[in-house]
This record gives sequence, structure tokens and C-alpha cells, in this order.
Amino acid sequence: MTLINDLFQPELAVVPQEALVSASKKTASTEKNMAYIRSPINYTGNKYRLLGQLRKFLPQKTGVFVDLFCGGATVGFNVNAKKVILIDNNKYVIELLKYLAKTNFSEIISSIENIIYEYNLSYSAKHSYSYYKKQGFVNGNNGLKEYNKEGFYRLREDFNRLKYKFTKKGMCMLYSLMVYGFNNDLRFNNKGEYNLPIGKTDFNKNNIRKLYAFSKRAREINYEFICGDFRDKTRDIIMNADFVYADPPYLITTAVYNENGGWNQDLEIDLLRLLEDLEKKKKRFTLSNVLFKDGAVNQHLRGWIKKNKNITAHRLNYHYRSSSYNKKNRGAGEAEVVVVNG
Repeated sequence: MTLINDLFQPELAVVPQEALVSASKKTASTEKNMAYIRSPINYTGNKYRLLGQLRKFLPQKTGVFVDLFCGGATVGFNVNAKKVILIDNNKYVIELLKYLAKTNFSEIISSIENIIYEYNLSYSAKHSYSYYKKQGFVNGNNGLKEYNKEGFYRLREDFNRLKYKFTKKGMCMLYSLMVYGFNNDLRFNNKGEYNLPIGKTDFNKNNIRKLYAFSKRAREINYEFICGDFRDKTRDIIMNADFVYADPPYLITTAVYNENGGWNQDLEIDLLRLLEDLEKKKKRFTLSNVLFKDGAVNQHLRGWIKKNKNITAHRLNYHYRSSSYNKKNRGAGEAEVVVVNG
């Protein structure tokens, strides 16, 4: 068990020690041996690297499981449930997940290849990365950025010009932009335009493996993707679920999904109230969040854990190594936790 002084600076040690315990170190080896499905969407903060630790806070088997703020669907597609409902308020993410889950795998690959050829993009999955390197197309730490630059920006422009983006064509274009874009991420401006710059990677065998595994898993489970706000039309769905996993944007951190005021104190409080309502109905939940980071403290979460005697926080040992290849001191002075009831 991790002592309170190991988790907080002394002046921040306000959560009772018994309410904040560490996840077992044994999960590191367990995680390596588990075959988890990786999301084909490299969504910031996705929980793939933490599944080995998270699994002990999720049901081994349940009825209706809600993955709230599902992002890339990593958690929802790795649970054993009669039905998984995946909810997010980002329409682009939900529609892209629907496309990748419901479209035939061979059709997806064929459509991606057509885009690669049309926009003259590199194709490491077919030719290998070493092929481009031997040809002199790999530029140091910038990888294939220069090779794909012209085609990528033409693809981005064509996608942003589409009148109907939420079609198979539009979603395949968006997926390709993500693969060839900076940090393999998704970001849009206030006009709904994809606005990330060119990245240094391309469509490789790892992308194909993730697409195939995701497509296969989608055929094996009963799932539903819903675009909505937890405060409105999806509230009844959440309240009637057998288990709820919530992974909201973190109030005291910054990421693509949390830009432009995407998450604020009011939303944080509303979510904690929703979880309290689940507790009153004796519904089980698990919440992922960050309790403190670089001196900043999530005061609302801290106070909420302290006042609710049936709530327990567990610290995770984590590394988001793929979240940004330019970020330094990842995880410095940060405590990511899971909060559970019961």
C-alpha cells in the first residue's frame, strides 16, 4: 500500500490514507500476458496501457456496461458484458468508430489503399519502412513527413470541403488523416475542420492489426455507439446500466480533447453528482481521473472522495508513451487514479 506522503506533497495530504490505496505492482506482468483489443483510434489518454490494472476494478461479467466518454472504445471493447453501450459527445469520434466497427474489414483496407494511391502517400504496410529509408525518403526524426506532406494537406483540404462528412468516404478520409497526421490524433477547429498538421508516420502493419482485431471484436459482441451528453438524453441509459465506467476529460490536465474549454468545473460537478445518483441506486461504477498534477489539485474530486465513505480511490502506475512524442517529463508530479464505489 502506498502511503499518503508518497502520493501528495505534505500540504495536499487531505484525503484519508484508507481512501487512497495503490494498485498492485503485479499488474505490470499480468498486463503483458493479457490479450487486449487495441483501438484503431489513437485517442489521447486511451486506457490500453492501463487495462492490466483497470481490469481488477471492472466486472468480470455483467449485463449492460456503459463506457461513458468512450474515446477510442478501448475499455468498452475489452469487457465481458451482455451489451456494451459506448457514449461520447464527439460526433466525429462516434461516427468513425461506427464506420470501423460496422464496415467489412476488406472494404476498409481497400478504401484506405485507394486514398493512399490517390494522394500519393507512403504505404509502409505494403512496402516496409526500410524501403522508404533506402530510397532516401526518411528524414531523420521527421520520418516520412516530407514525403507525405503534399498529399496529406491535399487530403485534409478535400475532407474539410466535404459537404457530407459522416459517410463511408468521409470517415475513411478522416481515418487516413489521423494515421498520417501529427501524433495520429484527431482535432477540429470551431468550424468543424480537421486542423492537425502532417505527422511522421504512415499506414503500417500495426494499423492493419488494430483494424482487424477491432473489426473481429465488433462481430463478437453486442454493442451500441451513442453520441450524446451525459446530462441529457443519455442519462436514463446510464442510470439503468448494470455497470458504468467513466473516463472524462481531466479537469487539471490539458489535451486535444480538452481544448477550448471542453471540460470545466461545472461539468466536473455534474458528473460527480451523476455518480452519487448511481451510488444511491446501488449501481456500481469506476471513474478514471487525475487527483493532482504538477502542484495543481482537483479540489472537487478530492473533496468528493473525502465526504463519501463508500468511495475508494486507487492510484495507478501509468505511462502514456504514445500520447505525444514531443512531450517531456511524462507523468512528473501526477497521480492518476481510479475511483470506485462499493
